[in-house]
Amino acid sequence: MECGPVLPDSLVLEIFLRLPHDAVLRAGLTCRQWLAVSRDEFLWRELFYSYYRIPRAVPRHPAAVSWYREFRRLFDCIPCVEVQTLREHSDQVLHLAFSHRGHRFSSCSKDCTVKVRHTVEVSVCLWMTRGHF
Repeated sequence: MECGPVLPDSLVLEIFLRLPHDAVLRAGLTCRQWLAVSRDEFLWRELFYSYYRIPRAVPRHPAAVSWYREFRRLFDCIPCVEVQTLREHSDQVLHLAFSHRGHRFSSCSKDCTVKVRHTVEVSVCLWMTRGHF
C-alpha cells in the first residue's frame, strides 16, 4: 500500500529553489512526487536566471519548449572553460566563428564591430567598424 506525499509540493519546491541544479536533478530521482516537482517550470526559470546570471528582463528563447530544456540546452552546448577573454569589444559579444583550419576566429558584438584574431597570437588582426555591414 502506497502512502501519499509526506511533504506538500510547495514545501519541496521551496527546498529545491535553494539547491544547485545538479542537486535538484539528483533529488528528483528519490520518488515520483520529487521528480514531478523537480521538473516544475517555475523552479527551472529561477534556476536558469540565477545560474546563468541573465537579467530577468531577457525572455526565454522563442523556440525553447520549457525552462528545463532551455537550461539543459545551454548547459550542454555552451563552453565551460574560459580560454581567453575578449577585451577589444565595448559591448556584449554575440557570436564567435572559427576558420576551417582553426588558426583564426572572428567575433561580432553589440558595439557593431567584427574582429578577426589569430588563435595563436592574442593581437587583433583585422576589424571592421560601423557602417561596413
